[in-house]
Amino acid sequence: MHVSYRLLRVCSLIFVLGLGVNVSALADWRLDNTQSTINFSTVKNGSVIEYHHFGNIGGSITKGGEVSITIDLTSVDTKIPIRDERMKKELFVTERFPLTILSSKVDSVMLSDMIPGKTKLLDVDFTLDLHGIKQQLAAKLQVTGLENGGLLISTTWPVDVSAEKFGLDKGIEILRDIAKLNSILLRVPVNAQLIFVK
Repeated sequence: MHVSYRLLRVCSLIFVLGLGVNVSALADWRLDNTQSTINFSTVKNGSVIEYHHFGNIGGSITKGGEVSITIDLTSVDTKIPIRDERMKKELFVTERFPLTILSSKVDSVMLSDMIPGKTKLLDVDFTLDLHGIKQQLAAKLQVTGLENGGLLISTTWPVDVSAEKFGLDKGIEILRDIAKLNSILLRVPVNAQLIFVK
């Protein structure tokens, strides 16, 4: 069983890094991991806010407007190594669920018309596959045209993710107990700034 998980993780990470020839061939825009960020914040003991991010993300937008964003959950970075390991083991359970995948459909003609400096506000519905559970969510985005046909897509308002809806509340309770905290908020705001290149 552990061998299967490791094989899944290796195959998944290859996809995240954009090494799949078929994916690259289908994509009109490719996410630039070095310039893109997805971060989230947590609230403990009622008022202490902490900020975290994922170091490895990948994705594409096809010529037909199909959007796919993949987050390597093993790349979670909270600036505290032991907390990173606890999150991977107890919260995300990365041995079983190393990735989370976001998928959506957008107007590819509109994106192609985004000349450098042009901006447009969008309300986008998307599917989030996290911890083996799929949920429909919504995001408020701003799209900005970049040089050479690139795109900057960023949230204008945090996406509110409920830990309970994805079965993460038990993991949060374990983390709360380990850290001897009074509480950890079960609603997590997520922000993103994504750069796609041709």
